[in-house]
Amino acid sequence: MTKWWEKEPIRFECQTDCFKCCIRPGIVHFDCVDINKAADFLNTSPTVFKKEFLTRDGDNWVLEVGEEGEPCTFLTDKGCGIHPAKPKQCSSYPFWRENMDSKPMWRLVGGFCPGIDIGPMVPLETIKSFLKKFTL
Repeated sequence: MTKWWEKEPIRFECQTDCFKCCIRPGIVHFDCVDINKAADFLNTSPTVFKKEFLTRDGDNWVLEVGEEGEPCTFLTDKGCGIHPAKPKQCSSYPFWRENMDSKPMWRLVGGFCPGIDIGPMVPLETIKSFLKKFTL
């Protein structure tokens, strides 16, 4: 069955100085590749990275954001402090399955994220790639 976003053009452009997705309470998942990339970027070992920044949630490593109103640990006044090595979950936002399930949900997310429905059209293959990139 064809998805709504396969029939309509989707526009998105991350907005400079926004960072709303970095302050919203939630959990950011890090798989082994994400952990290694971030640790490398910070010139540390994966073991030290996990110990300093992540917690174990069952079989997953996660970063908890928004506890007691705190933003993401990696958010700086210039943006993401690990931007070149940020995890798949962050790099694929807002193209998460739950956000793309329906057009009303996309609009709801657009009320939070100012980059939705502005900027250039996002190619269909890019959206599909994001959806494949980050899955739980």
